[in-house]
Amino acid sequence: MCFIGDKIQSTLKTQHHIKPNQNKTFPIGTIETVKHVFDELYLSPILDDLKRCGHQLNSLVLGLVSYKLTEDLSVSRCHKWMNSNSSLLEFLNLDQFGNDALYRCLEKIGENRHLILSHILNALKRHHGVGLDMVFLDWTSVHFEAMPSEILRYGYSRDHRPDRPQVTIGVAQDEQSKLPVGMSILPGNINDQTHFKTTYKQIKPYLRKGSVMVFDAGASGTSNIDLLNGDKMKYLSRTKLNQSDVENHLQKFTTHDWTNIVTRNKKGRVYGKKLLFPSRTKYLYFSQDLHDEILLNRRQRLEQEYDEAIELRKTITLKKRPRRKYRNSNHFVDTHLSYTFPLTQISRKEAIDRALQLSITGKEGFFALISNKDFSLHEALRFYREKDSIEKLFNSIKNEIRLRPTRCWTQEAIYGSILIVFLAQLVISMCRYKHAEIRHVSTKFIMQSLKNFALTIIIGKNGRKKHVFSNFDWINTLIFCGKTPGT
Repeated sequence: MCFIGDKIQSTLKTQHHIKPNQNKTFPIGTIETVKHVFDELYLSPILDDLKRCGHQLNSLVLGLVSYKLTEDLSVSRCHKWMNSNSSLLEFLNLDQFGNDALYRCLEKIGENRHLILSHILNALKRHHGVGLDMVFLDWTSVHFEAMPSEILRYGYSRDHRPDRPQVTIGVAQDEQSKLPVGMSILPGNINDQTHFKTTYKQIKPYLRKGSVMVFDAGASGTSNIDLLNGDKMKYLSRTKLNQSDVENHLQKFTTHDWTNIVTRNKKGRVYGKKLLFPSRTKYLYFSQDLHDEILLNRRQRLEQEYDEAIELRKTITLKKRPRRKYRNSNHFVDTHLSYTFPLTQISRKEAIDRALQLSITGKEGFFALISNKDFSLHEALRFYREKDSIEKLFNSIKNEIRLRPTRCWTQEAIYGSILIVFLAQLVISMCRYKHAEIRHVSTKFIMQSLKNFALTIIIGKNGRKKHVFSNFDWINTLIFCGKTPGT
């Protein structure tokens, strides 16, 4: 702040001092990181061999993956983003190109997705020490705002949108490196048991005999277990509790007879029992925390249902029509509905306590794992719980890298757009794999740090260009310099 006569100047007037120049600044961190990962995976020659005429396919894919990790609005907006910056085009070794080039790029990589994924897995195994000794497998779905087609089908929706057609996506993740090593895409009406075979067969050529597949109960079936046994593979999966488990073990459960398992939080509230069979081992567990959580959730649901019952009784007493969920709305069906409220004569708490007691099956807090490998109780539980990392991978793909919206409708382009998301996630996962300091940093913060890292091209009076990097923070400094600031 400065004083001019009797007046105080509170703003800095710079309009007469700023002069236009030809300097250019654009975010370089994301593009440079994507390019570096592509080089480490020897991916560029494979992509360029798929398209020998016109613009280089590798450069277009680089641009699409980089855009997915920065703005991610649409393919059309990606085209504008790439063509509006001559320095970016020069960096990607591209000339000005039309909007259709990116859609053709998506279709081309979608058609050749198996070749690309196979090459990536081979490069990870040969050059980056990915052993595939244990692999997590899981499946999800993504819905589309489009009409059903051969690939877009109605099915069980993990997006909670059963009213929209979808595709199902399977992902394989290496347990040690936490890198995604495989991806399969099938129509939206395919269940996990069927999808398992496609995801497994994709990575099978790179597995060693005795590799362990870890997956959830939804994919566990006789045919899949027989497939793994026939290939001399090991498996660890969750399985349903049967009546024999309940009668012979769960009903006789005591903390003295079962083994106390020390978990990561060291609370000692998990107990296990190992059952040996000729061809498999079954692991029974009881978790006090899981038991308490189940009963708490059930009580909350019963409280809601009790309040709905009171509201329904009030509606009937006033001779009003109940809500649609409590009546038949079919004009061609004649029904006579009657309602009884047996627990409303006692207090709300007593009614909920009684209903909660009647709902108990004896399985609350118990779960079972099954394997054809002889793990200890602690190992089986730890490895199965580590499968949570693939759930975090799905969350990253869907909510941070943003798998949706996908604005392309041909089957090959849909495959290609999902492959772009897989490559974007692989870039982030490679950064975490190489730098232990950011292994627990969210995808969002890594993406933001890479996007902030900028290159300024200063053009002097003689036309000479000077390159200046800016906007360093601890994450991008670690990625590009191999160390954090101050070390």
